[in-house]
Amino acid sequence: MTTPGHILLVDDEPAFQRLGGAWLKGLGHTVTVAGSAEEAVTRFRDAAPDLVLLDLSMPPRMDPLAGIELIHAFLPAPVIVLTGHSAHEIALRATEAGAWDFIAKPIDPDMLRFVVGRALRKAALDRELRTLREQAATDDLGLVGRSEAIKRLRAMVRRLGPSMVSVLLLGPTGTGKELVARALHTCSPRAAGPFVPIHCGALPASLLESELFGHLKGSFTGAQRDQPGLIETAHKGTLLLDEVGEMPAAMQVKLLRFLQEGTFLPVGGRTVKRADVRVIAATHRDLDAMVAEGSFREDLFYRLKGMVLRTPSLTERTEDVTLLAGVFLRRASASATFAPDAIDWLANRSWPGNVRELRAMVEAAAALAGPGEPVDAALLRFVSGEADELLPAARAAVGSLSEVIAQVEHRMLSEALVASGGNQSEAARVLGLSRVGLIRKMSRLGLR
Repeated sequence: MTTPGHILLVDDEPAFQRLGGAWLKGLGHTVTVAGSAEEAVTRFRDAAPDLVLLDLSMPPRMDPLAGIELIHAFLPAPVIVLTGHSAHEIALRATEAGAWDFIAKPIDPDMLRFVVGRALRKAALDRELRTLREQAATDDLGLVGRSEAIKRLRAMVRRLGPSMVSVLLLGPTGTGKELVARALHTCSPRAAGPFVPIHCGALPASLLESELFGHLKGSFTGAQRDQPGLIETAHKGTLLLDEVGEMPAAMQVKLLRFLQEGTFLPVGGRTVKRADVRVIAATHRDLDAMVAEGSFREDLFYRLKGMVLRTPSLTERTEDVTLLAGVFLRRASASATFAPDAIDWLANRSWPGNVRELRAMVEAAAALAGPGEPVDAALLRFVSGEADELLPAARAAVGSLSEVIAQVEHRMLSEALVASGGNQSEAARVLGLSRVGLIRKMSRLGLR
């Protein structure tokens, strides 16, 4: 029994469209019909079928090489060629062009059922293979990429994850340092415990101390109840000190004491508390230079620097750009696709903002692309700010680039808040923001 699939039938004969379509539907398939080569281009862009039945004898005669290559440029679907001519030359040319099989008219129903079933099984296997390859590329650690730089990073994460050695993550902004920290947590014996990130530069020293160590009721104005800190929350888990190079000097001393002794005092407290936490630090700053100039404590630096891992910039892993872009596009829209010129543009562009810039650009482009329209290079240039004009109709519909970005931010924040049940701290964690940063964006975008 063949698993039902979505079939695009391209034939200019109304009788065959009607009878062939009804017969395929009777087998449980979904059928989309096109009567010309031009209509077929639109249909297989919009429908994304599992299989294409393509008549090569339509007037004007469609060249088998051009027709099949055109289909393969837009979607990886098997093509079965139909023709009223039984010449072996046409069959050979179609096969050379990438056709899965060849059937001559008049068509035998049993033969068509057999060939269609076999092609749909191939399509299902191809989809499964693509899924497995994507899973292999992420390697179950969330670190997408096939470049040597990412392979080395994944190998080090596997080695260091099970240990208790402190890890310092260095790398440019937007290269996924928090993602690596989460991978280390996933590989550790603490994986069942909490993973708690905090941005050390998002809060002044007084608030950062309360956020890390907690506070008691009445310890300062507005402290209306006891509040545990993130260190206590991370007990038996992992604490990520993101952008630790931004930490105020007063907090560096208190953090060092916790790292050395595993104990801390909540703000306003007199009783020492203890927490079992693995600390991972991350920064884009040059801590060696900061130690030399005296803006970062040397003893804290060496306490954090058990092992250094560097997250590569996109310029160091250019072969991963299109793979990452494809992952971000599927997350933004299950039906969106890239046009061929978009793939070339992505692969050849420099990315000063790294993975974060790539993700934001792809998500903005997915939000702007019309239904059934692939994301092309012109749209990517527009959302990147490299082009001032989009199609006039689209520009009138979406407004300025800043308005487009605001729309995307509004959607992302709304979805994160709904998914977290309104918990702002959890939503901020999912979005990679500090809680204060999230609240500022919510205020700017009018979110309650």
